Amino acid sequence: MVQESLTNAIKHAPGSTVRVSIARQADRTEVRVTNSAAPAAPATTPPTFPVPGAGRAAGNRGLTGLRERVRLLGGTLHAAPREGGFEVLATLPDQVHPQHPQRPRSSGEPWEETVAPESALRLAAVRRSTRRRFAAAFAAPVGLALLTLVSGAYLAQQLTTCVLRPVDFAALRPGQDRVEVDRLLPERQFRYLPDAVRALPVPPGTDCAYYRSNGNLLDRVDLYRLCYEGSRLVAKDVLPG
Repeated sequence: MVQESLTNAIKHAPGSTVRVSIARQADRTEVRVTNSAAPAAPATTPPTFPVPGAGRAAGNRGLTGLRERVRLLGGTLHAAPREGGFEVLATLPDQVHPQHPQRPRSSGEPWEETVAPESALRLAAVRRSTRRRFAAAFAAPVGLALLTLVSGAYLAQQLTTCVLRPVDFAALRPGQDRVEVDRLLPERQFRYLPDAVRALPVPPGTDCAYYRSNGNLLDRVDLYRLCYEGSRLVAKDVLPG
């Protein structure tokens, strides 16, 4: 706003004195640019301000765009002759509130342009797009957190339901029937074997099952290995975690 006002002062009142003031209020900022009359002329010729429905004057696109931007922010802009010179005053709110067209000005009033309906629609579209991006920016980490939480809960459930109690492991004896052994076993086997455990040799001709020795989820724990030949338990081993 200051840049556009200074450009108009140089163009329409060269050599004039220009005063710029910025005042902070409770919830808005007021920007005022006032130029005196040009030294070579008794009065400044004010720039042309287009009215709704009229053609835009050549060279006035800057102020027109300035009004549009001020209105999109929900502010107001006044431009009128003042004491032989010219004054441009803009009031900008802290929060953006699009305004609707105001009443037509009466004779002698400085023109105050309001945001056009299509501008309000564009602003609303931009806001919707911003809200969607904002929501997406939060949805991604929230979704990842939920996925991590669900995966962690599932893994914890898997690890805690494959624990063979040391007292039950100690009660098992090679030669027992598998049906008898199953009475002391947890509901599922431990499937997430470390590579070092997978590489260990097993008794020839046997089928082995693995269980965790306790439910600690943060540390590596010892594993119990039970190997069967047919329906008989033939070996039991403790494998360091």
